Amino acid sequence: MGRGWSSSGLAGIRGAATAVALAMGVSAVPVTAFAGTTPLPLLVKKKRKKKKKKNGLTPAQAAERRAPVQDQGTQMVQAGELTAASILLDSASQTQGDPILFLDAGDVYLEMAIADRDIAAAETAKMRAWSAEDILYFQLDSASDPDYRLVENEEVATLLARSSQLVDAADTAIEEIEAEQEALVAPQAATSGKAKGDGKVMRIAGLGLVGLGVAGLGVGFAGLIVGRVNQNRVEDPAVYGTEFDEFDTKGRRGNVLAGVGLAVGAVAVGAGVALFIIGRNRGKQADAAPNDDAGPSDSDDDPELAIVPTGRGLALTGRF
Repeated sequence: MGRGWSSSGLAGIRGAATAVALAMGVSAVPVTAFAGTTPLPLLVKKKRKKKKKKNGLTPAQAAERRAPVQDQGTQMVQAGELTAASILLDSASQTQGDPILFLDAGDVYLEMAIADRDIAAAETAKMRAWSAEDILYFQLDSASDPDYRLVENEEVATLLARSSQLVDAADTAIEEIEAEQEALVAPQAATSGKAKGDGKVMRIAGLGLVGLGVAGLGVGFAGLIVGRVNQNRVEDPAVYGTEFDEFDTKGRRGNVLAGVGLAVGAVAVGAGVALFIIGRNRGKQADAAPNDDAGPSDSDDDPELAIVPTGRGLALTGRF
């Protein structure tokens, strides 16, 4: 009779196989692979958190950042400190890249240009307006960062209009200042047969400088005398101690007065004489002014007087 497997024997073999599989671990159990399918563990992925942009900025945050600068700048302008206000706004606008601060700085420069009649300040106001325009146009560009906004997109048109008005106002100021400067250097039309510049003011100023120079020379000569007298006293062997120091101080003071007085006096006398002579010649030219139909005289091409530098100072040359 053949040998067969009993039910108890089959149960024992199955139990032994299960024990071996558990001892080897789950990873050792083969996994049947099927084409077009992915194992379950690979289907489960961890969700990654979105990284927040560190350089993001909202219009509200930009407004909060610029407010203290605007307040301080307004106080400076109200106090008449335009230069300080321009420096403050310039620095903040470049640091923050804020178009509104650029426009604020431009307004201050325009105010300086009008107050001081300064073309350079008006040109600077235009440059600040153009900087603001560049920033605003870039914000409207698709390449700009949508998470970095200095102003609301709805405000851009209004700010561009403000920039255009600033440029126009600066151009108007420049035209007015240039017209004023041209009027100052343009020859003045004669109101009568005589020229307006008759040299009278120059003659009076020249005489005044001569008088001042003579007084300065007097102080200088007095200083020479004081210095010489006290120098002789200091050289006296009988003088020493406190008395010596007193005479020495007076002598030094006299020498200083002599140097300053003689120098200032000589310059004042020289300038006064030159002004007087030039004024006198202008008066002669005004008295003998030719008619409007006559051509320019030879004296217009060859001036009678000239002040030229020399090794010892200035020299007045020409026909007197």
